[in-house]
Amino acid sequence: MDNVECLVFLLQISFLTVGKDYAIEAMTDSQLKLLQHLREFGLIYQRKRTSKRYYPTHLAVNLFSGAKSTEEGEKRHGFLVLETNYHITAYTDSELQIAILGLFCQLQYRFPNMVMGVITRDSIHEALKNGITAEQVLSFIRSHAHTQMLSKQPIIPPTITDQIRLWERERDRLQFSDGVLYDQFMSMVDFETVKQYAQEIGVLVWQNDSKRLLVVSRGGHDQVKRFWKNVRQGR
Repeated sequence: MDNVECLVFLLQISFLTVGKDYAIEAMTDSQLKLLQHLREFGLIYQRKRTSKRYYPTHLAVNLFSGAKSTEEGEKRHGFLVLETNYHITAYTDSELQIAILGLFCQLQYRFPNMVMGVITRDSIHEALKNGITAEQVLSFIRSHAHTQMLSKQPIIPPTITDQIRLWERERDRLQFSDGVLYDQFMSMVDFETVKQYAQEIGVLVWQNDSKRLLVVSRGGHDQVKRFWKNVRQGR
């Protein structure tokens, strides 16, 4: 099983709602195998192994979120301190918590009961690539914030919150789509004729007028191709 994919799934479980069902369609093979292990341990409820939905239990959510439930009360034991320079210190020796922390920050130093790292653009992009959202990163930090951070409002400095969200939007701005390149135009008139037609039928994806290049969607390629063939035959 892929360790990173499994850690991502465990992190996501900590944000799930007990009693609500969740689909398995988007899960990877490694995550599906881990799901079955958690089912066998009683941490996840699934009617049958072949069921397409599952339910997280109270124990699973509390276990992977690091929540402490004792008879002495619901007392928070946060271990994270995030500074305004993006450096983060984790006062923990839990291998699971350290591994999850490593999903969205670059770990630099490790001591017996403490780990130090830094949140960077690259580390956030890597987390996004693995399916972790900016809000999940921020929620994890808030829910595990040390008492030193809890004394401040807001808990996470606004500059860091805004920057993490901006890094997520950077990635979201990139959209990929299949297309076909048209580049062998003998004249600017030919280029403009095809470009105008592609715009009219809504299949123009990209253009470069100075180099006489344009890209049309793969779905609109046959239609543009037939149009261009008819134009040349009519001359």
